[in-house]
Amino acid sequence: MDDKEFIGRTALVTGGSRGIGRAICQRLARSGARVAINYVTNKSAAEETQRLVAGENGVSEIYCADVGDPKQTSDMFDSIETDLGTVDLLVTNAGIARSADSVSMSFEIWREIMRTNLDGTFHQVWRAKDGMIEHGYGRIVCISSVLGLVPNQISPERLIAYGTSKSAVIGFVRNCAVAFGPRVRVNGVAPGWIDTEMTEDVSEDARRRLIDATPLKRVGKTAEIAELVHFLLSDKSSFTTGQTHVSSGGLGTLP
Repeated sequence: MDDKEFIGRTALVTGGSRGIGRAICQRLARSGARVAINYVTNKSAAEETQRLVAGENGVSEIYCADVGDPKQTSDMFDSIETDLGTVDLLVTNAGIARSADSVSMSFEIWREIMRTNLDGTFHQVWRAKDGMIEHGYGRIVCISSVLGLVPNQISPERLIAYGTSKSAVIGFVRNCAVAFGPRVRVNGVAPGWIDTEMTEDVSEDARRRLIDATPLKRVGKTAEIAELVHFLLSDKSSFTTGQTHVSSGGLGTLP
């Protein structure tokens, strides 16, 4: 398959300024996509992603929007459609994590996480789907987490809301795949322990225990997740929809 498969296509990657999102932006740019890079607070990181995309001879624009806000999300899509064209490829990568145990976690913390991770996924997909269905082409990948399948093995009591939000994303993928077919495919990716800025503050002891619990005995790389996302967006996965693919080094598995 020609690796320039996405020439003429527009891709939106939310949370595209750093980590997994940045790697996905770079991978899609290498395949010829025009890339919309979303961020919410760190403009300089988004600009660095844009520079890296340019280094791949790619075309990109950056867009500031809080995906948990339906108006900001819709306005972002309006701007992308003006600048780059209708979104053909959507990667709902924006997400947050808050560590709070069953005693300290408040409803406010619960709602903050659900607002971004679950409601935000809904706002993006719902804004993108009509154009995709109308044009007869659309590819969506929703980023979930291995913690949507199994509790955090190091401190399972501290990520209740986060794990629940990511479980809900997996269910959302299944239902949207049925609703949007046959021209629009919807899949998910559930990363395990990936080496990103988000995991830098984890203690060395916790890191060691997570690696020990992972059959492949290492953390994952952002490029490995980007390759899986690229595969699910591409025609190489043309008979795949409604699936969540786990990339966790074996830490969590689906039946």
